[in-house]
Amino acid sequence: MPSRNQSGKPEHSFQNPNKKRKKSGKKYEKTLKRYKLILSKKDKPGYEKRAEKTMNKCQERIKKYWITQTMLDAFMAK
Repeated sequence: MPSRNQSGKPEHSFQNPNKKRKKSGKKYEKTLKRYKLILSKKDKPGYEKRAEKTMNKCQERIKKYWITQTMLDAFMAK
């Protein structure tokens, strides 16, 4: 039986609800790119406070994804 969306109408009848999709395999790469970008903007005038706040969020994300300092150093050397 097809599932229903918020309005109560059934969704497309040929849609396979059991089909899995790849979520995101680029989370680590995007996190490292973001970290590098913030570091480059940190010393520019007008960005100090904003970069500091974003750096905290970025460091939390790095900690969440278990990215080590050696991984960071290897990425920054590229």
